[in-house]
Amino acid sequence: MKAATIRKARQVNQIAFFALFMYLFVQAVYLGASPLESDLFYRLDPLIAATAMLAGRTLIAGLLYALINIVAALVFGRVWCGWVCPMGSVLNWISPKNARKGEKVSDRWRTVKYLAFAILITAAALGNQTGVIADPIAILTRTMTTAIWPALRTAVFGVEGFLYQFDFMWPVLDVVHGKVLLPLFQGIESVFTAAIPIFLLFGVIMGLNWIAERFWCRYLCPLGGMLGIFSRGAILRREVSEACTDCGLCARNCPTGTIDKTRGYASDPAECIYCYDCAADCPVSAISFPAHFPLHWAQKQAYDPARRDVLRSAVGAAAGVSLLGVETITRREPERMIRPPGATLTDFTTLCMRCGECVRVCPTQGLQPSLLEGGLQNLFTPRLVPRLGQCSFTCSACIAVCPTGAIPPITLEEKQRTAIGLASIDQDRCLAWGYDTICSVCEEICPLAEKAIRQEEREVTDLNGNTFTIKLPYVLRELCIGCGACEYHCPAGGEAAIQVKSLPSNEVVIRGI
Repeated sequence: MKAATIRKARQVNQIAFFALFMYLFVQAVYLGASPLESDLFYRLDPLIAATAMLAGRTLIAGLLYALINIVAALVFGRVWCGWVCPMGSVLNWISPKNARKGEKVSDRWRTVKYLAFAILITAAALGNQTGVIADPIAILTRTMTTAIWPALRTAVFGVEGFLYQFDFMWPVLDVVHGKVLLPLFQGIESVFTAAIPIFLLFGVIMGLNWIAERFWCRYLCPLGGMLGIFSRGAILRREVSEACTDCGLCARNCPTGTIDKTRGYASDPAECIYCYDCAADCPVSAISFPAHFPLHWAQKQAYDPARRDVLRSAVGAAAGVSLLGVETITRREPERMIRPPGATLTDFTTLCMRCGECVRVCPTQGLQPSLLEGGLQNLFTPRLVPRLGQCSFTCSACIAVCPTGAIPPITLEEKQRTAIGLASIDQDRCLAWGYDTICSVCEEICPLAEKAIRQEEREVTDLNGNTFTIKLPYVLRELCIGCGACEYHCPAGGEAAIQVKSLPSNEVVIRGI
């Protein structure tokens, strides 16, 4: 097959896989509507698989699909980065035409991604997954979930609202709204507490493209570092024949800058993403990708980390994990760090990979990515913010999409009996307790068949001497599961008069036991 045809196939493949990523992203809120799992890209991500299983000290069957990616790297090299990765495709598409090719960036920067991989693996082995926030699939999913997609929704609905001023457009707008906009933006609201920091991280990664094309892929991506290690033994490798005329076109156009004209235009298989740009652009067809037997490891490069560098990174990671271990959260959970349903049954912080899948599918938008509320070690882990949205009593979407089991696969019935927090009433703010105002919203809205919020009657006397009976709410802790429906619907202005807080350390998690 001609190199130009293969390059075209790669470009089509990139579009197809990005379209698949977006399809799964949109379809995630329609559980069961797609034959494909919404976390498919995570299942194929070997970095996620390795860190999750190391940190959790368990074999996660759903992540074993990542072995496909490892085998592909051993045969074809870093094809994931050049052909499949949606983050890599975005970086490839937004690279400015006049972007520098990285001539002024030292090749020693390539060491960073390998050391980043070593740091993540070491930290995971010690039970910490904070660094996995740097996984490219997680970065793209979090950014789409909390920033880009909600912002797009706001913009589109804003334009739609403007156009609805014109009566003659209503028939068309009604069709577009019902058939296109509602399915696309199902369950998405523009309410995310960490949207700006998450988008800024994504923006920095995109901005680095102006320093060097695909800067993130070349120098920083820990998944790229992991796949690069396996790609050193790839069967198919780039080769330059004697027909080469030394025009230098391949070196100038290489998106990862791995072609070295001082070595006869040879390239490092660990850095090559098999884009076929060099072969397609070569005017004399001097470049090919033949199979190499017997198998052998590619020669060491100057930027390959030395053992001492890896050891230093591992020691640094161990020191970092140890320092995170002295954060106060390790002693006592913050009172407003409410985890997703069932998370109280697992070692949630260890297993959670900050992917944002649960945040994406939460129908009430109550699940939010945390910043520093739970310390640095819990950065971007999901927490329930009941004032923004309750944990729906009849929903188990987050349980269905969690790829690592941080949110365990419990049934809906089990979820409805599993406490994630405990409601408490601030009597000074409560309309009934503090202001003798008739209000029974929290009791009425409690979804449990056997209400966890009850009311007791009390006689009060007003300024005119009139006596009347008022009902005062109280919480039965033995029944409350901390779903947050009461807090979300509380009519008190600002902070709710009834709030869900973390479970006491001696609290029974499964109600009815």
